[in-house]
Amino acid sequence: MSGAKSFITFNFPVNADYIRARFTSTHSIYQKDIAGWSTNATKQKVIAAYWTKDVLAHFAVLFGLPALLMFLIPGYFSFEFLPAVFVAGFVTFPIMLLFHYWPGFHNRFLPYLETTKETFENNQLEQMEKCRQAQLGNFSLALFFYVLSKINSLEPLKCNDQSSALLMKLYGVDSGSLKKNLELILIPMKRKNLTERRITELRNRFEETFRFMEELQFAAGIEELEKLEQQFFSR
Repeated sequence: MSGAKSFITFNFPVNADYIRARFTSTHSIYQKDIAGWSTNATKQKVIAAYWTKDVLAHFAVLFGLPALLMFLIPGYFSFEFLPAVFVAGFVTFPIMLLFHYWPGFHNRFLPYLETTKETFENNQLEQMEKCRQAQLGNFSLALFFYVLSKINSLEPLKCNDQSSALLMKLYGVDSGSLKKNLELILIPMKRKNLTERRITELRNRFEETFRFMEELQFAAGIEELEKLEQQFFSR
């Protein structure tokens, strides 16, 4: 009963929960099919749905259904009424548009939609930040691959664009940052003028990598990393 009342009074399409659900489902559908689908594009789709689905469906039920029922009642059907029905429809819709649909769109629908879009974007940023914080730092990533290459007798890492590009493909992080980290690991001279703050930061990255290897129960890797740590911080 409350749902029918909400539909008739047109409160349902401008309800915050309804807008939130439509935005989320619309974004999910198009994001699966189109890479890089934006929240702005979803906003435009939701606005279009308001006018082409919600408004038209509401007017069709509110005006068209009674007119249809009138023609179905025995003894009332007459083609003479058709022009009057169409005229009434043409007159009624602009009135509904001006005094009901348009004010509801600007006063309720759009503000709720903007809030939903901003909240959705903030949640996405928070999830990305959580993922970034959970990921190993770039220096730790370089340390881990260095250890793997040592233990598995892979081609030795080099401080060049090729090695950094390979690591970028593996980790999906900036190749320039990876190249600088490789230089720190492979070239002792690059570690000569490090500040105390930088040294502390690098020690933390070693500890981070040790913890990761311990979780993997990677004993051989821990042993190799210990050798590198002794060389790295030797004066």
